[in-house]
Amino acid sequence: MCSACRGPTERRMGLTQELARFVAGLDAAAIPAQAIPTVRRGIADCVGVAFAGANEPVAGHAMALVDAAAAGASRIWTRPESVAAADAALVNATIAHALDFDDTGLDGHPSVVLAPVVLAEAERLGRCWRDAVTAYVAGYETWAELIGRDQDKHHGKGWHPTAVFGVVAGAAAAACLRRLPAELVSDALGIAASMAGGLVANFGSMTKPLQVGFAARNAIVAASLAERGVTAADDALESPRGLLAALSPAGRVRLDGPSGAGREWQIVRQGLNVKRYPTCYATHRIIDAALALHPHVSDRIGEIEEAVVEIGELQAAMLRSSRPETALDAKFSAQYTVACALARGHVDLQDLTDETVKAPDVQQLLRKVRVATQAERDPLEPLFSPQDRLIVRLRDGSRLEAEPVHRALGHASRPIGDAALRQKFLTCASLMLEGAVADAWWASVMAAEDARVRWPAAPQQRPGVI
Repeated sequence: MCSACRGPTERRMGLTQELARFVAGLDAAAIPAQAIPTVRRGIADCVGVAFAGANEPVAGHAMALVDAAAAGASRIWTRPESVAAADAALVNATIAHALDFDDTGLDGHPSVVLAPVVLAEAERLGRCWRDAVTAYVAGYETWAELIGRDQDKHHGKGWHPTAVFGVVAGAAAAACLRRLPAELVSDALGIAASMAGGLVANFGSMTKPLQVGFAARNAIVAASLAERGVTAADDALESPRGLLAALSPAGRVRLDGPSGAGREWQIVRQGLNVKRYPTCYATHRIIDAALALHPHVSDRIGEIEEAVVEIGELQAAMLRSSRPETALDAKFSAQYTVACALARGHVDLQDLTDETVKAPDVQQLLRKVRVATQAERDPLEPLFSPQDRLIVRLRDGSRLEAEPVHRALGHASRPIGDAALRQKFLTCASLMLEGAVADAWWASVMAAEDARVRWPAAPQQRPGVI
């Protein structure tokens, strides 16, 4: 209906209702073909890193919130139990984020919320992989629409976008799988908006993965409540007293205007960034730079006087720990990750234990790493500087400078191949599973589009794995 034809009391459909209509009406055939491999890779990567994170202490704390004796239809990936979908999403999201090794995008970590939600719900409902992919895209596009309306970055205000926007996006995905009508999807989005929360201040602690787990659980709870008839404001997202305005760092957020969901396809435009290192993504470009210099300094580590890291202001704000002594802190340390890459020539899972972080050689070197910030921001990715730089000065006065890094390897614009992704999956899974079982899990996450979402028999854990 055109604006001139509306009645005097009729108002234009707002963002919450527009997104609800998009989610309710999304058909698999409408999704661009190039988006499907991106989603499948993101889901597979998420499941793989969950096996690597399953033995982290936070995994046990997440399990303590679940009544494992109450049988359900959704598997906790790393355990034999099938529990309620919301509980499975809680645990799976928490362990998949425990090592900060999961993919990134949309100023956060899309798959670590969306994959646990859609897989738990798809398993419960008997849906196929095509349905799971469609629901993932519904969630991704919802997330992209919300985060793209603000001129400022939520990390700078202290919000953790994965936990804040992930719960709303996850509710959209769950509602899509449940095939709720638009009016109930709107309620699910509104309910989820009141559950949004998560702080940058908790980066480097167990609460960071837990707040992601809460987002995944609450996404399913929001969809369940809406399906039961719980109502929410039909402008919960765009109201001047709604989610976007409440979260906005400086109030420069667009509350009106049409949604681009279903027209611009951000899953194609922005995609997903697969991590090569189990650390905060803000460190990945400088790790690439440090690894490039490693061959030139590996036998001269003791001669390093100073290593200067130049990164963006918001990147530096996320990297909270300058003198880490634990693995959790080291994931958010420019100093540690650069020192590790320069000295060891790798930043892998074995480098992120409390013992390896405390190793004297790296502790001595990280004290020589200085962070300098750049105010200029990448116009395509404003959370980052246009490029990261690393300069190493040696005792004899010589100076080594790495090539500036614009995009880390693994970024959507520089993707790793399918063979490298499979190797990452199997490396992570092998920390818990025997080889043949790890292969079976890979086959499951890469099953045909019309195959039902289902998992192999209970994981055959390696001896000594809890």
